[in-house]
Amino acid sequence: MRNRTVNPPRATEGSPKGSRQRLLEEVLVHRESGRTVDQLSDALGISRTAVQQHLTALERDGLITVGGLRTTGGRPSRTYRLTDAGLELFPRNYAHLAESLLRHSTELFGEEGVNALLDNMAAEVAASVAPRLAGKTGEKRTEEVVAILNELGYGASINQDGAIVAVNCVYHNVARASRSACRFDLTLLSAMLEGGVDHRSCMADGAACCLFHTD
Repeated sequence: MRNRTVNPPRATEGSPKGSRQRLLEEVLVHRESGRTVDQLSDALGISRTAVQQHLTALERDGLITVGGLRTTGGRPSRTYRLTDAGLELFPRNYAHLAESLLRHSTELFGEEGVNALLDNMAAEVAASVAPRLAGKTGEKRTEEVVAILNELGYGASINQDGAIVAVNCVYHNVARASRSACRFDLTLLSAMLEGGVDHRSCMADGAACCLFHTD
């Protein structure tokens, strides 16, 4: 896989959002050692007070955290680093890796092997959220399932017919390359809803949403 230059879209340089983006980039480049307030102030060309304000906002949002203390001859200074959530703001190419893994897994293990793999993955996720669904039935259970799907990024809701609608395919390119990926959704939903699920429309086929009806 080709290395990609880290250069996320920037807001206007003079805006607070633009300064925060540049601050995040500066911390990313120096992720091993971290950056102090003074270093960030020098690199961004803004005051220490402005840097502190940005850091406070970024810490609140879970994107930056204190990495440690550094002594530079005077008082020890805090260093800041990106959290895992902060790192995820920068370009990733998970889709390429997932497509490649699915394709090579099919070549090595066949469709039956891939299906077993996807079923095991879905069962693992279902088991991790099982305590949240314990004791819930009917509409209450469906509502909790939708909440879980939204935490996973599906953009889910319940329509007037009681079906689950998802407007964001979290692995769209993978599903377009192989519909085997949709098996994960069906297995996961069946496990969480404790019943059969009918996948009546799919974004991988060009539909506006994925529509899941329960038996």
